[in-house]
Amino acid sequence: MNRLMSLVLFLIVGCVVGNVYASSSGATLFVAASNASETSKANADYVCDGEGDQEEINAAINALPEAGGTVLLSEGTFDIRRIEGKLGGVLIERSYVTLAGQGASTKLVQAAEQETNVIRIIGSDVGYITIRDLYVDANRDGNPKGEGDPNVSHARFEFCGIKAFYTYPGGPTGKRNHHITIRDCVVKDARRLGIMLEGSNMQVLNNTIGNANSDAVEILTGPGVIRGNYFEITGRTHVASGSDRGNEIIMSDNIVHVKETGDLDIAFRSWAQSDRHVITGNIVRVDKGGKLGMAMSLRGEGAVVTGNTIYSALDMPLPLNIKGGNTILTGNMFDNVKVVVDDVTQLSKPIMVNNNLMVDSFIEFHQGKLTTDIAFVTAPKVLKP
Repeated sequence: MNRLMSLVLFLIVGCVVGNVYASSSGATLFVAASNASETSKANADYVCDGEGDQEEINAAINALPEAGGTVLLSEGTFDIRRIEGKLGGVLIERSYVTLAGQGASTKLVQAAEQETNVIRIIGSDVGYITIRDLYVDANRDGNPKGEGDPNVSHARFEFCGIKAFYTYPGGPTGKRNHHITIRDCVVKDARRLGIMLEGSNMQVLNNTIGNANSDAVEILTGPGVIRGNYFEITGRTHVASGSDRGNEIIMSDNIVHVKETGDLDIAFRSWAQSDRHVITGNIVRVDKGGKLGMAMSLRGEGAVVTGNTIYSALDMPLPLNIKGGNTILTGNMFDNVKVVVDDVTQLSKPIMVNNNLMVDSFIEFHQGKLTTDIAFVTAPKVLKP
């Protein structure tokens, strides 16, 4: 019995010591907002003064050890301003960083007349970065320019909520970013893009995403995943969820809700000359009074589109455009939708549209190698169930 008790005591002590070591061995630095609780300020490694709070956040990021770690932000509002000569306020220029908040109570708000990215990830081969549990307000009304240098390619896209691109516009070549995850955040009111990630293994997961003058979310290069997000469109926005020069992009289980005051061009888009996309399990809803130009613009090839629900309260059928071959559109529920098949690639790759529930919906065929539930189609026509 004594030996048994000794063994139990040894195991308990070992577990306690192990847990203490585990909690102390991970590098975490705590940054408190100027309006955080006194308890948060007392436990913080850095305390902000409410003006240019990116200074304390960036200092914490740079103070992490080479192996990486977490910068944890308190509840409260952080005032974010442009760093002179840089492309953002909060800058992540190194790998192995987690920037985390307390949820929607941790607000990063771009101050007026800053004209920059709220969070900018930059640097050759920079990766393994997670941004989570933050409320990012890019304040597009207070930062109305969003132009950039017209002589520099893509300079106009440096006005985002969260952006990852390995160099500055027109800058030197290098290795692209990789393994970046944005999750459980609120991102709203970007002058250009809400979230723009360029590189491989990019993930945008379970966020609430608002208006953006360009795309609310865009992944370039790929592979990447846009999953479980709620797009709340209440004002002018170009695209909710899309890819650009990106292959192997999965867009799944998202909700795009265009409200009465919303004005959205495209809910889901794949880029021309891209390949191998899966668009599945999404919901598109347009309220009466809202505007939506297109449910989907499928300009790439190799797209599998299945299990989506699209409902429109618009007076006219909502277009879903198929512009490339090797595309399957099956098992979807369409209510007041017009599926437009117009393969502009001239490659005659097959397009299959079948087994969809079509409520007040139809197929408008222009060109391409189309097969449907009805037949193989060879001439322009409208096909109704």
